[in-house]
Amino acid sequence: MPILLPRPLLLVLAASLFACASQTPPPHPPGAPLAAAAPAKGYDARGQAKPCEPPPAECPAVSPDRELADRCSLGGFRMIQCGCEMLCGGNPGSGEKQAYDAEGHGKACAPAKDDCTPEPARAAFQDACSEKGHKLQVCGCEWLCSGNPAP
Repeated sequence: MPILLPRPLLLVLAASLFACASQTPPPHPPGAPLAAAAPAKGYDARGQAKPCEPPPAECPAVSPDRELADRCSLGGFRMIQCGCEMLCGGNPGSGEKQAYDAEGHGKACAPAKDDCTPEPARAAFQDACSEKGHKLQVCGCEWLCSGNPAP
């Protein structure tokens, strides 16, 4: 069963994909040593990690798998182009949403419990969450932020 998203959200997601895809990293300064870092990882629809290499110039236009893009977004991640394919910047897992407490600890966002009303979230937590562009949500029986509110 496909997940239907509101039209404004789809437009925002599409615009951000195109905006991020057109950005290029700054050039490496001449004479500076290259860092020997492992390439970043991207995750496919099965949750398998893959090394994320910059896309070669000869890649055709790449469009993300819609189900993966939805799970990626709901998990608090963004889609990234790795080589000639679009992958999720974090492990979208089985579709369970990731949320964060006031200290920035990630937790699985369980469905809200009908028989429980969480205590109101602290104002500082609300502010930190919204200032980072995220939203507070009830997970289980507690308020969590849809993204990491910690600095």
